[in-house]
Amino acid sequence: MKRSARPPRSASRPRVARALAGALAVLLLLAAPGGRAAARSLAIERFDAEVVVARDASIEVTETIRARFTGAWNGLYRTIPVVYRTPQGFGYRLFLQPLAVTDGAGRPLRYQAGSERHYRKFKIWIPDAQDAARTVVFRYRVANALRFFTDHDELYWNVTGDEWDVPIEAASAVIRLPAGATDVRSLAFTGSYGSRAQDADVRTVSDGVDIDMRRPLAFHEGLTAVVGWSKDAVEEPGPLARALLFLRANWLFTAPLAVFALMLRLWYTRGRDPRLRPIVPRYQPPDGLSPAETGTLVDNRADLRDITSTLVDLAVRGFLVIEE
Repeated sequence: MKRSARPPRSASRPRVARALAGALAVLLLLAAPGGRAAARSLAIERFDAEVVVARDASIEVTETIRARFTGAWNGLYRTIPVVYRTPQGFGYRLFLQPLAVTDGAGRPLRYQAGSERHYRKFKIWIPDAQDAARTVVFRYRVANALRFFTDHDELYWNVTGDEWDVPIEAASAVIRLPAGATDVRSLAFTGSYGSRAQDADVRTVSDGVDIDMRRPLAFHEGLTAVVGWSKDAVEEPGPLARALLFLRANWLFTAPLAVFALMLRLWYTRGRDPRLRPIVPRYQPPDGLSPAETGTLVDNRADLRDITSTLVDLAVRGFLVIEE
């Protein structure tokens, strides 16, 4: 049997070249997304916050965020924790009102506010966020942010938040207190949620506290400021205001109260017995009613007295004769 003739080398070379070209194209397609992803990154160069405590117990926060964008970006997210849990298991909520979002030159930026779990989340659009550093200034007001104790008042504030998926290279906080605040005490916690590390310099100044981080913050790390001062520097909410804040944070408790209020209103408007008119004594029976009818109307039942009075009435009118 004759062996089949081998193809000439010149005929096999195009097939090898095509195979190598296909393999190279596949590798380029697989590597391209990873290459683009590796070239796209975000870092926070600086995060500076100013917190002004007002006499009405609210705070006004101004955050200046300097972000460095590598690659093409539409903007960034700012996530602020607003819902906490008390040791008793009740909800404790901060009520946040955005005031303004601008760039470093004061031009307004478009943003979208939303809620996610126990956070308020703000999506901020930043023009020309591609291979550049951009500044965002976010200003907002917060109610129910202070805690009141018997001997002092306190601000416990998560300055940066701990939900950043990017590093923060430098962070600082300035806490400004109202006039009359004395006996100021302060400290700062750094790191991930629940950390008790204190890698920050804390200085008490004439009108508040200055805090500067000693190191960068990694992913999901944050800076928290705790500042206490003497009583009566701010106006503590009264019992009614505290009750309303509690119900807003624990809205499930409002359902039974709302049902009770609705039923009370229905009873008051439709379910109450009509108001009785003054009772005027009458010494003659009503016209057109027999004694039996009158007696039944008085006590809502017909009894032997009603029958007896009816017999006497019939005798008086001549329909019966009663003999002894």
